[in-house]
Amino acid sequence: MSRYPFPMPALVTLALCVFAVGVDTYIVAAVLPAIADDLHEPIANVGLLASAYALPTALLSPVFGPLSDRRGRRFALLLGLSIFAAAAAACIVAPSLPVLVMTRAVNGIGAAILLPAAFAWAGDLPNEHDRGRAIALLAASFPLSNLLGLPLGSLATIAGGWRAPFALITVIALLAIIGVATSRHVSPSSRVTPGVTYLDTFREVIRDRRALSIMSVTLVWFSGATGLFIYLGEFIHVSFGIPTDRAGLAYIVIGAVGIVAARSSGLVLDTLGARRTVLIGISLFGIAAFLLPLTTFALPATLVVMSVWAFGTWFGVPAMQTIVSGLSDTARGTMLAFNGSALNLGAVIGPLVSGRIIDAGGFSAGGPWSTFLAACAIVLAWRVLPKEVGRPVTERVIEPLV
Repeated sequence: MSRYPFPMPALVTLALCVFAVGVDTYIVAAVLPAIADDLHEPIANVGLLASAYALPTALLSPVFGPLSDRRGRRFALLLGLSIFAAAAAACIVAPSLPVLVMTRAVNGIGAAILLPAAFAWAGDLPNEHDRGRAIALLAASFPLSNLLGLPLGSLATIAGGWRAPFALITVIALLAIIGVATSRHVSPSSRVTPGVTYLDTFREVIRDRRALSIMSVTLVWFSGATGLFIYLGEFIHVSFGIPTDRAGLAYIVIGAVGIVAARSSGLVLDTLGARRTVLIGISLFGIAAFLLPLTTFALPATLVVMSVWAFGTWFGVPAMQTIVSGLSDTARGTMLAFNGSALNLGAVIGPLVSGRIIDAGGFSAGGPWSTFLAACAIVLAWRVLPKEVGRPVTERVIEPLV
């Protein structure tokens, strides 16, 4: 008998959904030079492919959040995956950069629909213990995609050119579609009370000041975390003279440590509690950000600090998702969508601000700036995160788990 009290086949399918989104995020970094050469575009212009994907996810997640609450997790997952797969397939045949940017934006729309639905499924489990472990397993798919995204992208590009990685993403998305469509554990039913409108679901979130204050922790935290994260390769290049194409391999360390951290988070949530787990995670990131500029004397020291950074971030993320998933039974997908939007907005705002700080004062200024944001996030988290998360859910119908 499985040691997990929830259906592992369904969880693996949803982890594949999250993995597809993560790979699509990271794999582009491996193919940007090839795209620039083939389409005869400056590398700076090709870099828009990352923003074109992330921005729709940040802005539209709240718009589509109520979809899985109202139409069921299965409907939202299949719709999001279908859009995602179609857009990835369109990337394969895109004849020019403007078309490629447009298809990447559509990719982001698909991700905005399916990600909240996937985590909401885990949040539908009957008790906090099961929710925390399932969310941690799903969250581990992100660092796993970071770990595999760059190597997969590079290998696929070597084998079939820059269009091959998008073919790989399409295949992964199609496998996820088959898994969701055939799983009896992914709910096709609505979670809302009959007569409650789409707008009512939005209002439940927007009028919940406690929920919005909790999501502000995510926004500040990831403004600091991702603000410095994307410049880590440049830090290694500048500090140690390692070529830029090799410096990026350091992100593999982050992916490997992140998997361990996300899995560890799910195992200790019952002992530490979600609030304390989030505080520990943000604290580890803040300490690492402060120490990073001091590690220019040795690359191993930099990698150790990056590992602490990765562990703290991915140790705290599942706990934060667990907290948000427990804020509402009927608007769980919407709550998670708003929190996902806060995370992605942090990923948009953070690099813009941190980049200018690094330009003005170097990494010796960028590290403390991220630490300052971590300190702000800790203060917010201490004030607003609940000491107890969720409760046994008895008033709603739960899908059979065995």
